[in-house]
Amino acid sequence: MLTNKLWHALCYFTLLSSYTAYASEIAEKESIGSCDQSDTERHSELTDVNFKATGIDYGSATVGKIDIDASPIFDENNPDENNWAFRLVNRLHVKTKAGVIKDDLLFKPGDNLQDVSISASERTLNTRRYLTNAKISTAPPCNGVSNVTVSTRDVWTLKPKLSLSRSGGNNNSSAGFEDSNFFGTGKSVSIMRFNNDQRSGQVYSYYDPNTGAYKSALKLRYSENSDGIEKKFQLYRDFLDISTDWSGGIFYGDKSEVASVYDLGKKVFNYEQQSKSASVFYGRRLDSASVDNEYARRIVFGVTSSAETFTPDTIVPNSSFYLPTDRDENIAWIEYQKEIDDYISTTNIKQINRPEYFNLGGKFTARLGYSNSNISSDFNAYLLDIEDSYAYKLKDNHLIIGSTKLTGRYTDSGLLNSAIEGDVSYYWKNMERGQFFAKLSGLKGYNLYQDTIIELGGDTGLRGYPSHYQSGDKSLLFTMEQHFFGNTEWLSLFYAGAAVFFDAGSAWGTTSNSPDWVKDVGVGLRFSGTRNGSREEGEHNVLHMDIVAPLDGKSDISSYQLRVKTEKRF
Repeated sequence: MLTNKLWHALCYFTLLSSYTAYASEIAEKESIGSCDQSDTERHSELTDVNFKATGIDYGSATVGKIDIDASPIFDENNPDENNWAFRLVNRLHVKTKAGVIKDDLLFKPGDNLQDVSISASERTLNTRRYLTNAKISTAPPCNGVSNVTVSTRDVWTLKPKLSLSRSGGNNNSSAGFEDSNFFGTGKSVSIMRFNNDQRSGQVYSYYDPNTGAYKSALKLRYSENSDGIEKKFQLYRDFLDISTDWSGGIFYGDKSEVASVYDLGKKVFNYEQQSKSASVFYGRRLDSASVDNEYARRIVFGVTSSAETFTPDTIVPNSSFYLPTDRDENIAWIEYQKEIDDYISTTNIKQINRPEYFNLGGKFTARLGYSNSNISSDFNAYLLDIEDSYAYKLKDNHLIIGSTKLTGRYTDSGLLNSAIEGDVSYYWKNMERGQFFAKLSGLKGYNLYQDTIIELGGDTGLRGYPSHYQSGDKSLLFTMEQHFFGNTEWLSLFYAGAAVFFDAGSAWGTTSNSPDWVKDVGVGLRFSGTRNGSREEGEHNVLHMDIVAPLDGKSDISSYQLRVKTEKRF
């Protein structure tokens, strides 16, 4: 395992490398060719697989000049946004540097336009926490050259943070400071103090989505909690789009905490858990870049070392739960991926009036590995992980999104800590500003570790019940909702919506062999900020304010739950 000295050295080195990378901006290359394309029509509906969408023949055109059109948070040319408060916000805000936006582009001057992942670059920009409404447009070619314009709008990212929420009968709070676009560099810095039903503590984190070195990302996290300490380091480069040749990364984590086991929302078992892990991986695309770049097949190799120890903390008398077994193993694995590029762009699916992207082509991954236990050869195991994600567009107003996942661990004694799970979601735009949504998800575990049991409750799908209400090695959850999307940007700050919903589900198999189905109904408001940064990369916050009534359960459950929580979807 990595030592603490190595941990500190890695942190220092990567931080130094990161700041060095963005401290010196790369000089913009001059436009290729001499045509004046400043007045030409822009075409923002191009995709990286079909340049005929605009009716313009791009032939063998290459990328010319790349212009960055970065707009401030508020448009002072719009009378609704031209007031002293919004002007002050624009003055106080440090705009995203043009070099930061350019670093996220998957093309450069001189590249063949037909081979450029323009739509993939646009998707990447729209995942950034500090940008919104990113669009990439190209001018018709002149002398074989087509200039490109990248349009973005900044959002407010410097937040003295005070958060209060209630879900599953528990009050959660956090306070601190966060800036997800530190001095316009795209780096995220956060200092936070939190308190929830399991622990309290202070968290220090740093995240750089693009260090400037091979488009790699860096994550650092240090947390001092009431029940332990967490340290995390991650430096990695993903497959950025369908044409990316390679990926790789390293990870180190060290965490201690007091974990709890629940039954009907009440703690029945506490134990101390110490976890350490380190891993490294490297992957290559198997196919040479094709003309259409419609799909990619990849192979990834990796090794992982992990150790977990458990000691008793408190035990409720007559509890049927037991202490998990210590684990210490080294794993070598190989993974195969196939991804088909067929993205569509739409709005009002999981967000309110924001561009959303769904891949109708799907992605399949299969990982095979071998685990060598340092405790006993009885724990040596063959590992198999398979995941298939898919999406189907049925006519214009119907969308199905789903996934199936198998996690297998085969030892001399049979399956251990294995599971099969799946989910399918159905979206139907049944009115001009509304949508019907239904989701069915299920999970079946086989000889699960005690610390990986399945839970359902107020925080995990059954919104009318306490957190951790049911647990077991099997679960089934059904959700049905009617969404209403507002079209007015209130105060030029947020969109509002509403939802009516029904949940039904059960988790069973640990203390009972048959499901105990519970249901709830609720109604709520939804709020999505338009000028503030999101909480996580690739996701935007939607504030939920719900009143939920449980339809089943024991008499000691409250007749209604007031639920205020920030979610990743509508």
